[in-house]
Amino acid sequence: MTAPKRPAIPVTPGWSELASHELEARVVLETLEADGRLGLSGEEASRRLAEHGPNEIEERGGRTLAQIVWEQVSSVLILILVFAGIVAAALGRPYDTVAILAIVVLFVVLGVVQEYRAQRAIAALKKLSAPTVRAVRDGRPVEISARELVPGDLVQLETGSTISADMRVLESVNLRTREAALTGESEPVDKTAAPIAGADIALGDRTNMVYSGTSVVFGRGSAVVTATGMRTELGRIAELIQDVRHEKTLLQRRLDGLAKVLAGIALGIAAVVFVTGLARGDDTALMLLTAVSLAVAIVPEGLPAVLTFTLALGAQRMLGRKALIRRLPAVETLGSVTVICSDKTGTLTQNRMTVTALSTPGADVDLTEVLRERGPDVRLDLDNALAPLLAAGALCNDAIPDPGGELEAAGDPTEAALVVVAARYGLAKSALDAALPRVAEVPFDSARKRMTTVHEVPPDGPATLQGLRALTGGSPYVSLTKGAADTLIDLCVASLQDGRVVPLDSAGREALRREIEALTAGGMRVLAAAGRGLETLPEKDALEDVERDLVYLGLAAMVDPPRPEARDSVETCKAAGIRPVMITGDHPLTARAIAADLGMADADARVLTGRDLDRMSPEVLREAVREVPVFARVSPEHKLRIVEALQANGEVVAMTGDGVNDAPALKKANIGVAMGSGTDVAKEAAEIVLLDDNFATIVAAVEEGRVVYDNVRRFVQFSISGNLGKVLIVAVPPLFGLPLLLAPIMILFSNLLTDGLLGLGMGVERAERNTMRRSPYAPSESMFSRGIGRHIFVVGLVLGVGMILLGWLAWRAAGGDLAGVAGEALVATTVFTALAFAQLLRALSTRSFTAPIWRTGVRGNRLLLAMVGLALLLQLAVVYAPPLQEVFGTRPLGPVEIVAGVAVAVLMLLVMEADKGLRRRESSLGA
Repeated sequence: MTAPKRPAIPVTPGWSELASHELEARVVLETLEADGRLGLSGEEASRRLAEHGPNEIEERGGRTLAQIVWEQVSSVLILILVFAGIVAAALGRPYDTVAILAIVVLFVVLGVVQEYRAQRAIAALKKLSAPTVRAVRDGRPVEISARELVPGDLVQLETGSTISADMRVLESVNLRTREAALTGESEPVDKTAAPIAGADIALGDRTNMVYSGTSVVFGRGSAVVTATGMRTELGRIAELIQDVRHEKTLLQRRLDGLAKVLAGIALGIAAVVFVTGLARGDDTALMLLTAVSLAVAIVPEGLPAVLTFTLALGAQRMLGRKALIRRLPAVETLGSVTVICSDKTGTLTQNRMTVTALSTPGADVDLTEVLRERGPDVRLDLDNALAPLLAAGALCNDAIPDPGGELEAAGDPTEAALVVVAARYGLAKSALDAALPRVAEVPFDSARKRMTTVHEVPPDGPATLQGLRALTGGSPYVSLTKGAADTLIDLCVASLQDGRVVPLDSAGREALRREIEALTAGGMRVLAAAGRGLETLPEKDALEDVERDLVYLGLAAMVDPPRPEARDSVETCKAAGIRPVMITGDHPLTARAIAADLGMADADARVLTGRDLDRMSPEVLREAVREVPVFARVSPEHKLRIVEALQANGEVVAMTGDGVNDAPALKKANIGVAMGSGTDVAKEAAEIVLLDDNFATIVAAVEEGRVVYDNVRRFVQFSISGNLGKVLIVAVPPLFGLPLLLAPIMILFSNLLTDGLLGLGMGVERAERNTMRRSPYAPSESMFSRGIGRHIFVVGLVLGVGMILLGWLAWRAAGGDLAGVAGEALVATTVFTALAFAQLLRALSTRSFTAPIWRTGVRGNRLLLAMVGLALLLQLAVVYAPPLQEVFGTRPLGPVEIVAGVAVAVLMLLVMEADKGLRRRESSLGA
C-alpha cells in the first residue's frame, strides 16, 4: 500500500534550534510525522535515511597534498633558487646546480610534512558519534548504528548514553546531560520536556533539547531526533571549521615580505650589472654567470634550514614546559600575540565545583581566601554552628566519596562539592551515613529543584550531630532537604539558631533572599539546606509531604574556582603587553566574577552575551572588542566573530579552549591553544596543546615564542647584512675591471656552512633580560624594525666595501691584469676567507641586540661556539685541502693574506659593537 503523501520535514540548517525548543512536544512530533510511542517504521526510517543521508559529519574542502606542495614550491625564495639552479645547469656548473637543488628539495619536504599534519580536525569530529543508540522502531526498542538515525526517530536515553543527534526531549525523569564540550557550561544541565520561549536564547538555555556530541550523566528519558549529520549543532561547527580559510602564519607572511624585498633587490642589481656588462662588450655567458651569482648571493639559502631548526628547538623547549607544538610556525606566532582569548571552564578554572561560602543563622564563613592561601587540601576545625548545615549537605547527597582520599568525591559536581566541604571540617560522609542511616528518599527533580532524604536518628551518637537532634526535637526520624535556595526558603517556617528552633517570619525570609541575591551576583551557585523531625516513617506515596514546614539550616555557595596559578599568569601576560579576554558559554555573572578574581576585568566590567553580539554589526563589534574583557553565553559562531573582529583591529589573537565549541575559533585564530584534557576536535584544530591544562603554561610558551622570534630576527640581521655585503662584492668589482671576487659555489658555501652553521647556534640563544617586559611586535611591524634595517644597511655596506678593497689590494699584489687564472683564484680565495673570518666574529657579536660582546661572551651558548669552531675548520679545509681546492677553485693562502683577512674581520666587529651602542642609547631614551 502506498504511503500517504506527507509534508516535507523541515530540514533547513538550524531549524531544530530556532523552532523545536519553542514548540510543544506534540507539535514537534506532528511536524516530523513521528510517533512518540511507536517510533518510525523500518520502511519509513529507510526512506528518510535515503532522503537525508547518514547521520555523520562530512569531511570536505581540505587542501590536497598537491596544493600544499604547490604552496611550498611557489614561494619567492624557492623560485629564485630554482631559476639560479637552471641557469647554473645551462652554464655547465654541476656543483652549483646540485647544491641549489638540494636546498630546494629540503625546504619543500620540510614544509609539506608540517602542513600536511595540520589537517585532521574534521576526522576527530566523526569520533564523537556513538557507535550504537537505542531507538524505537515499529514499536520495539532496537540497537541501531548512530549513522542510521533520521529526523523523527524516537530515542531512549539513560545514564551513560552518548547523544548522537540533535533531539527534542519528550520525557525527562531527572534527566541531566553534560554539555561542557559544546556550550562551555561546567555543570550538568537538567532537561525538561516543556517548551521554552525565545528563538534567540543561548544554546545552553535550551533545556528541552539534547545535542549531538554530549552525554547523559543522570536520569533517563526519551527524545525525538530533529536534526542529523551536518544539520546538527556539531555539524554546524564542522561547517565553521571547514569554512575557515587557511591563512599563513605571521612569521610566514613576514618571511614572504622579506623574500619579495630580496628578490626585487637581486633582480634589480642583476639586471643593471648584466646590461652594463653587455654595453661594455663583456662576454654574455660571463655576465649571465655574474647575474646568477648575485641572485645566489642575496638569497639566504640557509634560512629555511635555520628557521626549521630554530622552531624545532623552541618546540622541544616548550614540550619540556608541557606545551606540545603541532605546527612549527606557531612557536613564533605565540610569541607575537597581542590578545589571548581564553575559555573559562577547565582553562582558567579547575572544572570542579567548590564550596567557597557557608552561611547559617549562627555563622558566616568565606573560604575563598583560605583555599587560595592554604590550597584545596586544607583541613579546618569544626564550628558547631556549621555542623547541621554541613551534615545535611553530605547526608542528603548521592555523591560517592573517593576511598583514596576524603577530599575527593565522584558524582554530580554540586553534590561532590558538598561532600568535600563536610569532609574538610571532619564530617566524612561515610561516618555520617553510618550514624544516621538513610531509610527513604525523594530524588532530585528539575521541576521541584530539590532533593529530600529521610534518616533514622539513633538515641545517642557523635557530638557533632547534636544540632540535628535539636532539629528533630527527639523524633526518631529526620528529613533533610537541599535544593535551589530561592525556592527552598519559601518552604521554611523556622530556622535553627544556637541549637534552638526559632520561628522564621517574612522579614527574616526577605533578609535571606537579599543574602542569596548577593551571593548569586558574585557568580556563585547557591544551595540551601533545611529539615524537620518526623515521628513516623512516611508512606512511599506521601514522601513529598515531608517537604513542608521545614526548619532552615543554612546556605552553601559554590563556584568553579580559578586555577591558583592562573592569576599570576594573567598578570604576567598583561605586563608583557598581552590583553587577556574571557570567552565562555557560561553565565554572565559567573564569568565576570571569575574574570574579576583573576584580574582580567573589574568587578563592574561590561559583559557582552551572545544575544548582544547578534544585535551588533561587524563595525560595532570591532569597537566593542577593543575594551570588553568578558563575553558570556556565546555560541561557536560568536567566538568566531569575536576572533575575526579582533583580527580586523590588527590584533594577533591566541584562542585557548578545550571543547568542540572552541574548534572553529581555535582554527581561525592566529594561534590556537587547546587543553590536553580537551576534546580531540579542539586539539586537531589547534596549533598548540597544553599537556597539563595549565594556563600558566601559556605564559611560558609566550616567552619561548618571543625567544624564537628574537633568534629568527637575529639570524635575519646576521644573514641579510652578510648577503648584502656579498652582493656588493659580486656586483661592484666587474664595473671597475676587477675579476669576480666570489664564485657562485663560494657564495653557496658561505651561505650554507658559515651562515647555516652559525645560524643553528643562534637558534639556541637564551632570552634577553627584557623579553617579557616589552610589548610584542605589532603585526604590521616588519622584520627590519627596531634597528635591524639600519644594521643591515651599515654593516652590509662596510662589509662589502672592506672586502672589495681587500680584493683590489690582493689583485694588485698578484699582478693586476697580468694576474692570470691562478692569480684571480688567489684573489678570490683571499676575499672568500676574509669574509668567513668576518662572519665568525659577527656571529659572536650578534648574540645580543644591545649588550656588548664582552658581557655576553661565548660560554652561555656552547652550540654557537662549537659551530664557530666547525665553520673555521671547514673554511680552512676548503682553502688547504687539494680535493676541495679543485671543487671550489681555491688556492692556499700565506700569512699575509690570513692577517689581512683577520684585520678586516676585526673592523667588522668594531662596526657592529658601535651599532649596538647606538641601540642601547636609543633604548634608554625611549624608556
